Amino acid sequence: MDVQSLFALAIAAAVISYLKLSGASYTIILLGLLVSAITQLAISLTFSSLVYRWFLSPTKSLPHPKDTPFILGNLIPFLSEPWGFPLVRWQRTVATSISGFYRVFLGPYDYLIPKTSQAVMAVMTQPYLFHKPAAVRSGLVESLGVGLVAAEGSVYKRQKKLLTPIFGMSRNRRLVPQMWTKAIILADKVQEHISQTESKSDVLYMHPLTMAATLDVIGVTTLGVDFDSVTRPDQPILQAYQRVFPSFENQTTIEKFFGATLPAIISPHLLFKLPLKPIQEFHQGMAFLKNFCSSQIRQKREEIENDKNGNIDIREKDILSALIASGLEDESEILSHILTILAAGHESTAITLAWAIFKLAQHPGVQDKLRVEVLVATKNMKREGLTLDEINSLTYLRCFLMEVFRLYPAFPAMMREASQGTTVGDLKIPKGKQIMVSPYAVNRSQELWGDDADEFRVERWEESYSGGAKTSQAFLTFSSGPRICIGKDFATLSLKVFLTVLVSKFRFEEAIPGWHPAIQKGTSLKPQGLKVKVTQL
Repeated sequence: MDVQSLFALAIAAAVISYLKLSGASYTIILLGLLVSAITQLAISLTFSSLVYRWFLSPTKSLPHPKDTPFILGNLIPFLSEPWGFPLVRWQRTVATSISGFYRVFLGPYDYLIPKTSQAVMAVMTQPYLFHKPAAVRSGLVESLGVGLVAAEGSVYKRQKKLLTPIFGMSRNRRLVPQMWTKAIILADKVQEHISQTESKSDVLYMHPLTMAATLDVIGVTTLGVDFDSVTRPDQPILQAYQRVFPSFENQTTIEKFFGATLPAIISPHLLFKLPLKPIQEFHQGMAFLKNFCSSQIRQKREEIENDKNGNIDIREKDILSALIASGLEDESEILSHILTILAAGHESTAITLAWAIFKLAQHPGVQDKLRVEVLVATKNMKREGLTLDEINSLTYLRCFLMEVFRLYPAFPAMMREASQGTTVGDLKIPKGKQIMVSPYAVNRSQELWGDDADEFRVERWEESYSGGAKTSQAFLTFSSGPRICIGKDFATLSLKVFLTVLVSKFRFEEAIPGWHPAIQKGTSLKPQGLKVKVTQL
């Protein structure tokens, strides 16, 4: 058990004790946490280790946030706010070093944070020198298997070579009609809610709807299965995903702590073994998803093997079929790819769609301009939906979506680790050094985007295809470099389809003028209680 995990366990025990939880199960948890942590906690917080961190570490000369406590460091603000918030603040207030890095202290350990575009580039363009930490990879493997997100080195290279053509433009072109159908179903569901009121308007909570709608798109395009979770929210597949990606809005304080806070400071390998309700719910959801996807893999393989004529519609109708038709035989690897696509594509797209609708409600002028573009494109539509080329020709839609991506990256922070000792500028980075890259902070950096970096300004993308950023490393929503998200075009396309349909049928307004939903603490930028007023056009 690593020292960082022990430190986290001690914090967890203190929190449970403070909350004065009763009952045998929590008593056992408390005792277990204390026994596990107390014997070695002194090791992690010894005077010598703190002296090393502050005065002897190879990175000791780097600047750090002001007023940093000697022992806990910056742990409290990091855990008490959504992950990106303190990183944005530190991005602007911590001095810029020659190397472009600064450091923060989370408990007994310090993390390097790349601040300048040069520092970001050094980390993101060398994925084999700066790879995912072992603890992060073990958590991904535990839930998703060794798919493209968790793989490293030669395994990653082989998988990317296999998957790149499957996510190419020809694939997206085939999937557009399926996306359009699901967008119409979402619009019909919104219309159903509105029709239950006396007026043509209703205030709707959007994130549950976007979660169901994007899951349906992923289901039909990836597995060729119609989950129909928008119209049937009791579907087992949707309930499984709600266990895996829970919303903390209706959870107790302790459930929020173990669901959102502990993953930031404890090894996933250890976290997944804790006998807690949120962890058990996660395992139940993942078990259902794995069994369901495994049955689909066997069914698709049988269909392809029975096809003696090489029918392209059977082999190319969805991503899973294309994977099997490519010659990949390892069922565990296919399962890993499918679970990764379902998880990453579903969660991130749902979050972005919810924020996009909210920004339309906040900016009626932007919404009106987008609607004009959409209505012109769909006015003489002779088929059920626009084509890929027609959707991609909507330039203002692209500009609007890029600004949403910039301000609301679905995942606000990424972890990296130095696989060997190296030097960046004047900074010597030792092997095993932990590095945290924050898309949320970099995307809002005033040094990279200008003084209006916090403003939602679609015009920046009209003025420049790059949004006026000073470097390509200023936009990290989909990561960057060799490990840039392979499904970014797929996700962008599905969002464009949803927005095209919704904007053509409804007007979105703020439910409460000036109100902004809270952002859930944790690994994603999920909005809590995001609601808008929806009016039928």
